[in-house]
Amino acid sequence: MQWAHHLRHRAATHGSTTALFRLAMMRERAGDREGAEALLRQAADRGSTTALSGLADMRERAGDREGAEALARQAADRGNTDALYRLADMRERAGDREGAEALARQAADRGNTDVLCRLADMRERDGDREGAEAVLRQAADRGNTDVLYRLADMRERDGDREGAEALFRQAADRGSTTALFRLAMMWEGAGDREGAEAVLRQAADRGNTHVLYRLADMREEAGDREGAEALARQAADRGNTDVLCRLAQVREGAGDREGAEALFRQAADRGNTDVLCRLAQVREGAGDREGAEALFRQAADRGNTDVLYRLAEMREEAGDREGAEALARQAADRGNTDVLCRLAQVREEAGDREGAEALFRQAADRGSTHVLYRLAEMREVLRRQWPYGLDPDGTPTPPWQPPSAPTVLG
Repeated sequence: MQWAHHLRHRAATHGSTTALFRLAMMRERAGDREGAEALLRQAADRGSTTALSGLADMRERAGDREGAEALARQAADRGNTDALYRLADMRERAGDREGAEALARQAADRGNTDVLCRLADMRERDGDREGAEAVLRQAADRGNTDVLYRLADMRERDGDREGAEALFRQAADRGSTTALFRLAMMWEGAGDREGAEAVLRQAADRGNTHVLYRLADMREEAGDREGAEALARQAADRGNTDVLCRLAQVREGAGDREGAEALFRQAADRGNTDVLCRLAQVREGAGDREGAEALFRQAADRGNTDVLYRLAEMREEAGDREGAEALARQAADRGNTDVLCRLAQVREEAGDREGAEALFRQAADRGSTHVLYRLAEMREVLRRQWPYGLDPDGTPTPPWQPPSAPTVLG
């Protein structure tokens, strides 16, 4: 309750309606509805429409729908459009569909078309698709482009392809390249690949690089490899190298490893370090460890610290322990201590507990706290195995025995 007292003090001395609201919520959770309502009224008197909405909720839960509606109207009259949704919801449930729509339009006229959309949801859930569509059209008429997709989907589900196309075009005319993509998919589905490609090119010309992926695919499927590559490069020149990578995967899947590698290299030349890793894996898979290592190093030089682990592992496998450690430290110096830890695990699994501990300590020295648990665990294992330590020759030290008493000769 100390925090509650702090809020009460803050509300009283600084006039914070937020503090009063939060204190009211605490009172209500504690079962003090009367105290909560009093605090909300204080906040409402200081201009908080959120508090009025809260009071409306409390009144409605108490079964006082008339009182709840009156409070919600006060909040709405003070500019709270969320309260208009509450009112529209109440009117709809009371069977006053015209009143609900009027309130939703009122919110939309104030710039909040979401109330119309939520009212459409309610009607659609009740099975009134026609009513839902009518309300969504009102939202669309007030500038909400997103609802045009929903309207188009409804038209398409009802088999009205012409109506759906008209809506997608309307959204496209408002600048939506996503609508152009959806329109292209409709045309392609209907067998008009040429028309679909034309629409996709319109979307690409308006700056949507994602559609270039589908365009490149279509050109590749049509056997136009040069055209597909040109589109993938166009996307890459606009900062989207994913299209090049996707096309490379298509070629790799078709058995054209050389063509795939050429495209991966184009993506790498445009700054995609992940592709360098992919290329390295291709080279390694082909048995070219030297080429793979060179590519991993290129990725590391461009800031990818994750590849340093694979490089360290390759150096370790080649017997170059010093080189492996240098790479792990390089990663740690760039903020990635995981490489040191993973190299330590490799050494531990190989039976080199001393080497593993040394690497774990290096990771700890560079700020890795979780390895401290691992080090403590190793120390505990050693203590259990060799409670008295090891002799200089590496054999376990036996427990200390008191010297035996000298033999007295009679």
